[in-house]
Amino acid sequence: MSKKLSSVIEESLLSSTSHGIPNIIRSDKLAIRLMWIFFTVVSTGLCSYMIVQSIMNYFSFETTSKIQIHTEKSSILPAITICNSNFFTSEYSAQFIKNFTNDIKSNSNYFNYDQYYKLFQIVTSSEELLSQSYKFGDSFEKLILNCKLITVDCTNREYWNYYYHQLYGNCYQINTKKENLIRVSRTGWNNALKIILNISVADGLEFLYPSVGAYIMIHNQTTSPLSTDAFAVSPGLDTNIAISKQFKSSLPKPYSNCDGDTSDPNVFNSKLFNLITSRNISYNQKLCMDVCFQDFIIQECKCYHADFPFFSDEFIKPCYSDEDYECMNSKIENDSKDTSILNDICEPQCPLECNSMSYKIFYSFNDFIKEKNNEDINNFYNFTGTNRRQMKNELMSLFFYYETLSYEEIKEKESIDLVGLLSNIGGIAGLFLGISFLSLVEIIEIAFQIVYFYTKSTKVDDTSE
Repeated sequence: MSKKLSSVIEESLLSSTSHGIPNIIRSDKLAIRLMWIFFTVVSTGLCSYMIVQSIMNYFSFETTSKIQIHTEKSSILPAITICNSNFFTSEYSAQFIKNFTNDIKSNSNYFNYDQYYKLFQIVTSSEELLSQSYKFGDSFEKLILNCKLITVDCTNREYWNYYYHQLYGNCYQINTKKENLIRVSRTGWNNALKIILNISVADGLEFLYPSVGAYIMIHNQTTSPLSTDAFAVSPGLDTNIAISKQFKSSLPKPYSNCDGDTSDPNVFNSKLFNLITSRNISYNQKLCMDVCFQDFIIQECKCYHADFPFFSDEFIKPCYSDEDYECMNSKIENDSKDTSILNDICEPQCPLECNSMSYKIFYSFNDFIKEKNNEDINNFYNFTGTNRRQMKNELMSLFFYYETLSYEEIKEKESIDLVGLLSNIGGIAGLFLGISFLSLVEIIEIAFQIVYFYTKSTKVDDTSE
């Protein structure tokens, strides 16, 4: 029986498309047979090693990046949020503060930060005052003196949205209304969106502030300004802000750390993700992580940190008392030493987006109003005596423009996909052993022949009995 089985296996191996084993069997000389055995073993070893390497490379999920430069004929300007850096600026603020100034003692020998924060705490800790908080800051007509893009006069309120910032108060956003989006078809300073701001404060408020200025945030139309780092601008300057944009598309896990399409509010189900998407805000992980840490501060200290995004329909006071600061600072210090809050609590609730648009900002400064200009403006408006103004300390000019209408697109692609893996394995196997996919069928045939042989033998034995 064993001879018959050996004959069946030998016949199948001799008809194999691989080159090594049939030649070993056919060789009638020992030296030639040993040569075929040696090279077959070496080739099998190299083939196995390289196939294992290909499989390991496939499961390392490496990617290659493809960078393309796209040139647009016209492009939508990003959304721009502009805030006076000071919360109290209006006549209403001046009148309100008169009632408290004498009762608030400052411990500062330099600037009146203590008074400012105590007044800010009074407003933001009262639900009634907070509901009227827009009265303490700049009106649109006062802050935005002029706005123009070539021939488009955007001083009109229809181009702007009001935005309340938890730290700066009244802010105004341009290019967030879908029906009035500003597009540009030319680049450079001459084709800039030009805005002149009046960042002065009402008489009687000068004692609160060491200086005045504005904070600018540049972001997508649907992105919260709180997810964008603000940059400060000082008065008396022409500030040229050159913008370029970059789009990045990454592959989701396991190829990268990103988690898929975060633009779909139904893809992920976590408290923080749902909170952000329910506000019709474009999601990003940075915003989510900041909201998470804010939530932790609120739970532990019963107040919110003014420097972190705060989304809540409940009335919660800001952290401004000594006890609040002590609690808040201890949590921040602990977080800097132990990242378990971000890693264990926040990150599981905050998926990383795969697609993102970012803006690169370069800005430079020139003098906007010199002393001679200041005198000319005062003389023109007949500002004399106590009415004489220091325009250099109150006005600023902003120029927003695209540096180029070309933008950089970075796309990730898997280095080895399934087709590539199969091609590598097939090429290696064919190179070293001369086998192909059909050679695997031959192994199945041999196994079938063995099973068939034993099955037939068993039936013969049963019949003979």
